[in-house]
Amino acid sequence: MAKNSIILTLLITVFAGYCQAATHSYTVSVDDNIDSADINICFDGKPPEYLAVDKRKGNSALIKFPRSKQGHIEIQGRYWNIRALAENACIDYRVDLSRHHAKRRKETKDRRNIFFVDENSWLWLPETIAKSDEIEVTFKLPKWASISTPWMKVSEKAETYRIGHHPQDWGYNLMIGDFEQRFVTVSNGHVLSIASSNNMQQTDKIDQWLVDIAKSLENYLGDYPASQTQVILIPKPKYKNSPVPWGSFSRGNGFGILFVVVPSVGIEDFYADWTATHEFSHQLLPKINYDDIWLSEGLSSYLQYVLMGQANVIPAEHAWYKLFSGLKRGEKGTKKLKPETLQQASERRSRGGRAGRTMRIYWSGALYFMKADVALRERSGGKVGLNDVLLRLNRCCINGGKIWQGRELAAKLDQLADEQIFLPLFDKFSQSEEFPEYQETFDKLGVVLAKTKKRKLELKENSLARKIMQLAN
Repeated sequence: MAKNSIILTLLITVFAGYCQAATHSYTVSVDDNIDSADINICFDGKPPEYLAVDKRKGNSALIKFPRSKQGHIEIQGRYWNIRALAENACIDYRVDLSRHHAKRRKETKDRRNIFFVDENSWLWLPETIAKSDEIEVTFKLPKWASISTPWMKVSEKAETYRIGHHPQDWGYNLMIGDFEQRFVTVSNGHVLSIASSNNMQQTDKIDQWLVDIAKSLENYLGDYPASQTQVILIPKPKYKNSPVPWGSFSRGNGFGILFVVVPSVGIEDFYADWTATHEFSHQLLPKINYDDIWLSEGLSSYLQYVLMGQANVIPAEHAWYKLFSGLKRGEKGTKKLKPETLQQASERRSRGGRAGRTMRIYWSGALYFMKADVALRERSGGKVGLNDVLLRLNRCCINGGKIWQGRELAAKLDQLADEQIFLPLFDKFSQSEEFPEYQETFDKLGVVLAKTKKRKLELKENSLARKIMQLAN
């Protein structure tokens, strides 16, 4: 027995050695003008087979091609074949960053350039990496420079970040330069990493606006969906139509949101704008195949007004009126198009056919989640709503490098809800050539069109519409 125990112990030790997690180390040394960077990669044990960037012409950014003293590197387009490298090998190369410089504005001529990127064309990362392995990137910056990334910082003494395991073509926002960075608490264990240009107007008020939106999402879900959300604010001096003319969401190894903002307008205008609640709501679904974009954009379109109504930023009646108006636009946009299914509209939009399809895609998706929300509450006697199912989804399935197909996600939502709601609705919506009927849904919500232009619509007492808007109270 003793001999067998010794053999078993040796086998366990050998097996543990093979399964030991590796941490591959990157050092990015940025020059004083952030025109270029020297990058050193040192692998922990056996290197991966390939390194990759998400841009086909990534090699055009190279100033010095990759070299290693421990073996040969074969360049294959946007991939580097490094299977010939020895264990614990290192690679050195230099890359041009000047193509990513932000445009200088007259009022910032005396400031350093800002480096901003939304796709990775310069940091060559493993094409695939074991779940047990990690990648840590240390940035060595000019003394005057700051850095904003969506990645988790792992050192207080250095700018060292741990990159996750998402595919390298998922995109992210990264900024290096002369700007302010603030870490603002949403709740215990959850922060916003906010980056903005120096001396931006009413910074404190805008930060609080962002925190309030994050808290409205947390109140809706029952938990904030991320330990950290990166927010980059790009100021625009003047814009008449909105305090937030544009926003975008990325999830490349961490949630990141970019907003173009007009900091000179009153803070009340920021609270009245839906753009930020829309982009923050994208954190509630995993990455979905682009051909099913109507799901991800639809949930954000539904919640952009639900969250505002729950937070009392706008009256509940106004929130439902805005949703009703959106559905009207979706219906109108659908009628302008030649007959095609919602699935076809999404597929054709992904290939560049955007004209006339955006309203249909966004508001068909909003109606999908509205109908699911109503059905869940009806079947549970008001005990379960869409927010409860999304919380379960958040706890099981948001993180990871998987791209979900729309039908697959609908089936998962049914499993989490223990109901057959999402998948039957998905099949009906995706294959319909018409904008789905919504008046019946508004009747179930207790929303009644008012006879006076002043009120526009009314909510019945104790209606489902009121209960949904009171969720956070």
